[in-house]
Amino acid sequence: MILVYYSAMKNITITLDGETAAWARVHAAGLNKSLSRFLGELLQRTMRESREYDDAMRQYLAKKPRRLIQESAPYPRREELHERTHLR
Repeated sequence: MILVYYSAMKNITITLDGETAAWARVHAAGLNKSLSRFLGELLQRTMRESREYDDAMRQYLAKKPRRLIQESAPYPRREELHERTHLR
């Protein structure tokens, strides 16, 4: 669960090249949104995805590593690893 605390909206100024600005205006209009709302939602989604990725990475790295093969067991043969009987 992500808790986000919003304070008052902040106005910012961004600089875009002409082609990018034109595309963004047209794309936002196609979504029936203002350019400001479109960019705000895009940044919010990017921020959320970044936080979710960071959380998932922390959870993964917190897990204790485990052995895949018993030390006393021999390694599998190449043929066993790449067996494709369903293709024959």
